[in-house]
Amino acid sequence: MWQHRHRQQPAQQHRQWHEDPHPPPRLRKVLAIVDLEQVRPLMNKTHDDSMAATTCEVIPRLSQVEERALFTYNVLLNTHRLETFTVYNLLYCISQHIWYTWDRYLPPSSMDIRWQDDTGDTFALRNEDRLVAYLNAYRPHWTEGQEHSEFFPDEIQNFTSHIQPYIMRMTCHEALPNRNMLP
Repeated sequence: MWQHRHRQQPAQQHRQWHEDPHPPPRLRKVLAIVDLEQVRPLMNKTHDDSMAATTCEVIPRLSQVEERALFTYNVLLNTHRLETFTVYNLLYCISQHIWYTWDRYLPPSSMDIRWQDDTGDTFALRNEDRLVAYLNAYRPHWTEGQEHSEFFPDEIQNFTSHIQPYIMRMTCHEALPNRNMLP
């Protein structure tokens, strides 16, 4: 009566893994490219003309491509980092980049990041928000493909490889007292 009955089922049935036929969509890497040209007036006002000292006008052997590289910050965000990466994190990295490049400190709070939504309107990003939230809200196809151009935002060029990052182009400016009121 109290005997254990051994099942006649094969041992393989006990070890089967239940695979989800529809895995959650995988986030794509994001290459954030930030144009720092609009920070130059803030730098001149706060410090001096240290940014102006690294232009083609002052250094004749500096190429325009090299000058553009100096005034651009970029970072490739892997998917695990993208989920928690905030606008403030980006501003902090830009502040460090300015410190390392020009030996001058601009606090992250003195700058803001601006981006265009899918209609072409420019707005300032809020420091506490995550970049992935903006991508999901304003670029719903960002995991599938890249916008063909700024002039035709509805034309999506599909990614041909899983390693291709989405390119998020932004600009950095002096922070406004009210981020809702862009000039």
